[in-house]
Amino acid sequence: MKLVTWQQQVADHPARFKIVSAGRRSGKTYLAIRQLCWYAHQPNRTVFYITSSYRAAKMIVWKPLKNRLLDLRWVAKINESELSIELVNGSTISLKGSENKDSLRGVSLSYCVIDEAADCDPDLFPEIVRPALADQRGDAMFIGTPKSKSNYFYDLYTAAQANDLWFVRSLKTSEAGFVDPEELEQAQQEMTESQYRQEFEASFEDTGSRVAYNFTREQNVRPYKGNKPKEICIGIDFNVNPISAVVGIRLGDGVFHATDEIYIYSSNTEELVQEVKHRYPTENIFVFPDPSGSRTQTSSSGRSDFNILTNAGFAVKAPRRHDPVKDRINAFNARCRTASGGVYLYVDPRCKKTIEALEKHSYKDGTVIPDKDRGYDHAFDAFSYAIAYLYPIRRDPPTSQSQGWGQKITV
Repeated sequence: MKLVTWQQQVADHPARFKIVSAGRRSGKTYLAIRQLCWYAHQPNRTVFYITSSYRAAKMIVWKPLKNRLLDLRWVAKINESELSIELVNGSTISLKGSENKDSLRGVSLSYCVIDEAADCDPDLFPEIVRPALADQRGDAMFIGTPKSKSNYFYDLYTAAQANDLWFVRSLKTSEAGFVDPEELEQAQQEMTESQYRQEFEASFEDTGSRVAYNFTREQNVRPYKGNKPKEICIGIDFNVNPISAVVGIRLGDGVFHATDEIYIYSSNTEELVQEVKHRYPTENIFVFPDPSGSRTQTSSSGRSDFNILTNAGFAVKAPRRHDPVKDRINAFNARCRTASGGVYLYVDPRCKKTIEALEKHSYKDGTVIPDKDRGYDHAFDAFSYAIAYLYPIRRDPPTSQSQGWGQKITV
């Protein structure tokens, strides 16, 4: 099978595991069929093609794969009901659906293609396929079109970029050359901007329901390279499992840089204090907790969370009552990117849980209510308590009453 340039580059790359995130009609399936045949042409190999369902596997790959193998005269036996083909050299190519992943256990694999990875079970590779490849040191390739950042395919794509065992290729439909420019232009007129970027430019688009909608890795994630600070700011959410804290530094020109994160499961405020003091024994510490922490906690011998923080020597900064959630969300997004394009908030890459939460914390479907069932709200709340206190959005002009705690923004 003759490959175009980008397909050949993927096929020739020596990495054991490969990810191809590509726009629609860019030649992903053709590449997959070629790779299945290439690995199976070696004797006594077991090769799998897995996608979201058995039905999808049959619809996408079965006919062109079967025809190709028949043309090559490699076929010994075809099993239509099981979607498997035995070759004359003793190898077998089988098509599978991920909807029943447990049925795939117990197989020793030479090679595997996982197609439309964004629609497959997130446990498919780590629990089933990866162990099945171990004894033969088999290879694997993921192919698909992105869906959103709240998806396993995005997590895998992001992690693979920092792993030498993996090769990552992103490709726009226009770069592949299989679709006429006029057709792409027509699609642009019929689709929303985010839909077009996702389907034809292989862009991991947000779903439109993200709470931290102005936050992006490209714009807001960068290492902190400044001097060790004398003063640190910590936003705190008093959830028990986990108790959550985001640590940061106020820089010049109204910039805030998150440099550390603390998440302790099945914990309490006393343990959080111990961890903060362990990490930051000499710094002046200002904490920005959930305002509900002013209430007395029966589990803390009659002390409130605020009392515990204050007795530890921390300066507690919090409003007397909760600000409207909408105002806190708007204040946070205004620091990520203002209407004029200014960026005033950064997160160090080592704050992995915080970054994940900012990307995945979303509203409940069809509402403006943040979803608290998925667990991403704790990091956002901790972070935004600090940001909303330091950099509140006001509808009146800036005043001198900020006491050095941050720049007030007039909207």
